[in-house]
Amino acid sequence: MPTPTRIDTAELELATAKARKKIDEAFALLAPYLVVLNEAERAAIPRAREGFEQATRSLCRAMAEHTAVATAAGFSSEAVLEDLNNLDVIRPLFERVEELWQRLADSRLAWSAEAWSPSLVAYGVSKAASEVNPALRTVTAPLAKIFATRRARGGEEPQPAQSPEPPPGA
Repeated sequence: MPTPTRIDTAELELATAKARKKIDEAFALLAPYLVVLNEAERAAIPRAREGFEQATRSLCRAMAEHTAVATAAGFSSEAVLEDLNNLDVIRPLFERVEELWQRLADSRLAWSAEAWSPSLVAYGVSKAASEVNPALRTVTAPLAKIFATRRARGGEEPQPAQSPEPPPGA
């Protein structure tokens, strides 16, 4: 496990509130321009191959010289170039958002582990001590569903929390 990450939670809360406002602001600025797909549309939409952008720009240049072919294919270089330009515009945002997403996911994972590991030890010690101090059973019994391991009688090992998945296409 990485080095413990002791930070000031109040400062984190303030920074998070400020960041949330900035994210809300960015959302409001970009929402009118961004596409929203439902699950069925996401599943059905074709996925472009790696490196298609440069090849597609070359195709657009070629179609300018072969307008009959472009017309027969229903190909609009102007529309295709607009889409490619839109991709260029949002690419830097993806890079920053992906980095922020990874940092958030890493922090969630690290802080969960830092809270889980000592809690698991404390539960185990409390559970063992409850054999000689029955009053501890009122503490450990309600927690068994979460903290009990495979060695515990009659319980299943709890599933670890899943790390959040980045937004599709991120």
